[in-house]
Amino acid sequence: MVALSTRPSVDAVELKTKNKPRAAGSKDFDGSQYKKDPVGFIQEKLGATLTPEQIEIAESVRDRRETNVQAAHGVGKTFLAAQLVLWWVLSVGGEAITTAPTARQVETLLWKEIRKVVKSKQLPGLENLNLTDYKITEHAKAWGFTANDRNSNAFQGVHAQDLLVVEDEACGISQEIDDGAVSCVTGSENRIIRIGNPITPNNPFQDACARSHIRLPVWSHPNVAWAYTRGDDGIHQLKPEVADAIIDPTTGEIKPQSRWPDWCPRDAIPGAISVYYIEETARPRGEGSSFWQSRIEGLFPEDSAQSVIPRSYFIAARQRYDQDPKEWDAIADVQSVRFGLDVGDGGDPHALARWRGPVLYSIAKMPTRGDMLDANRAAGMSSRQMKAYPGSGITIDRGFGSGVIGILKEQELDAHGVHWGQAARDNKTYLNAKAEDFWTLREALRKGEVAIAPLGDLEDELMDDLAGTYFEETSAGKIKIEKKELTRERLKRSPDCGDAAVFGFRQLPKPPKKHKVRTTSNW
Repeated sequence: MVALSTRPSVDAVELKTKNKPRAAGSKDFDGSQYKKDPVGFIQEKLGATLTPEQIEIAESVRDRRETNVQAAHGVGKTFLAAQLVLWWVLSVGGEAITTAPTARQVETLLWKEIRKVVKSKQLPGLENLNLTDYKITEHAKAWGFTANDRNSNAFQGVHAQDLLVVEDEACGISQEIDDGAVSCVTGSENRIIRIGNPITPNNPFQDACARSHIRLPVWSHPNVAWAYTRGDDGIHQLKPEVADAIIDPTTGEIKPQSRWPDWCPRDAIPGAISVYYIEETARPRGEGSSFWQSRIEGLFPEDSAQSVIPRSYFIAARQRYDQDPKEWDAIADVQSVRFGLDVGDGGDPHALARWRGPVLYSIAKMPTRGDMLDANRAAGMSSRQMKAYPGSGITIDRGFGSGVIGILKEQELDAHGVHWGQAARDNKTYLNAKAEDFWTLREALRKGEVAIAPLGDLEDELMDDLAGTYFEETSAGKIKIEKKELTRERLKRSPDCGDAAVFGFRQLPKPPKKHKVRTTSNW
């Protein structure tokens, strides 16, 4: 990989214009002298100031056919893209096309910034500014659109002597759309810039960044740069004197800025990255987590930032068992066996997971036939296993699995039902029991408290099920798991093995304290 830069970036701070803005469409507005000077245009004509990192991006767009920017959360990447679009139209006199994965992103992110600058600076063509298009002449214009994920024809026939293509939120752009965009950038004076948060791997944006990229982590942003220092381990931590000043010693939480001492700067750019976001939202997920890598460091994670259980957590748990199976077996042997059953609904198979203490030992599937005997088959599958491990228990979905629960109870087996839509025990943190159960397993994996034994042919499927189940936060800040239909669409099947493993882990006891369990710092 050829990296143009790995230096941290800061958000651009928009300054007041030095001169009175010119009238809309004013004939004396002339940007032609800045055709080869995007930095001069942005700073002198638009009245903004750019950091060295942003200057590097602007000059890359001027000089290179392709510029890829993988940016952390809240560092002003969209602000800069808007400035470059306006330079291209008003100074280069060319055509700029912007796209993003959704209409909302097109209208309310990049084009919101474009509209704000055109209106506030009273730039030429204000009368021709609309929601997602801006026109000076037939050749000098910009427009934005979103296209069907698999319709590269959206770019069909778009060619110009001076053409700029902007892919905003580039991590969500499909291969087909990226191919369509690249097909337009054929001329020697054509340019493409991809810019986005590197939140998911294995996509065209990551492939492009592997060729060359400029990376923008958060650490030089004016909202946070004053507060952090980089340790020998490469992790940024609050400076001791800052931590003493802004962390409430009683709660351990960041104090409101109104309670900070005067020597602590307040947010220079409201709404951008903040100390609060880093400490209260990102750091609890772990500095090595995919969330931290993508949103704070501007790095592509090994797995999706939305994965409730990242692949790296699963792989580490497998490695923990293989490194010392005798130790983990000893821990498990003093604890009871717990099964988790995901009952198929006729189209999906039954899946059964077996945990003993903190170790996942097996995962199995049984095809369903869609007839009235499916519940009996699921019960038979479960009872045979449970009788092989006297004293074991099983957790089953109370919806499709109600009949199975009844059959097992008739055999005097320890069967319990759970409805994942019910309230979580910690209802301030989790939307429902499903979110709490998934997150409990995630945290145990992250902390190195559980291990996974070899699972045979279904090992990769289980890993994909867990990594392919995404989470999000509600407006109230509660963790929720996406609707199962979305997971099915992503995996092209139902995550039966993953659900069974989470059911089986539900309310498991912690490992005995007398055994030293490896943590993430040891592997």
